[in-house]
Amino acid sequence: MKALVATRFGTAPQMSLEDRPKPVGKPGYSVVKMYAATVNPLSAQIRQGVLAVAQPPLVLSNDGSGTVEESAVFPAGRRVAIYGGGELGITQDGLQQQWVCVENKRLFVLPDTLSLEEGAALPINFITAYQALTRVGQVKAGQTVLISGASGSVGHALSQLAFSLGLFRLPLSPMPAKLKLLKKVV
Repeated sequence: MKALVATRFGTAPQMSLEDRPKPVGKPGYSVVKMYAATVNPLSAQIRQGVLAVAQPPLVLSNDGSGTVEESAVFPAGRRVAIYGGGELGITQDGLQQQWVCVENKRLFVLPDTLSLEEGAALPINFITAYQALTRVGQVKAGQTVLISGASGSVGHALSQLAFSLGLFRLPLSPMPAKLKLLKKVV
């Protein structure tokens, strides 16, 4: 299989396309054929050598989507989103490869209403937003939340989740046109 590997970090990072063995399944893990892997600010920081815990050679990307090929938990062909947490693409090879062997707890079934592209983009934004509202903010239905940067990716997720949790939202954005779009979505 092909894997995109960061072979050197720093101001002039280097990447190479390498042939690697296809991963094999193991207990507690699923083998997923990748469809999409995100490129986000975290991967850029790793490539630049800012995050010292990450070391080359490393396959980057910690969020993505694909279809299950082998699993004791999910049926073959199941479309899933992958959330890498603090490991995939950071301390162990990430998702910029054709197949991955991922812990089952890192997989989320995608509903038919979402594309694989949307599924790849959801985990980091929505998990961050959900944890901010429920774990950090410990919000309750009927409360009001101020959402700074509501037109950004996490702010947009916060707004949608706040609405679904029965919260009154006060979105802020330096871009009035984006606020109008946000009001149309939710």
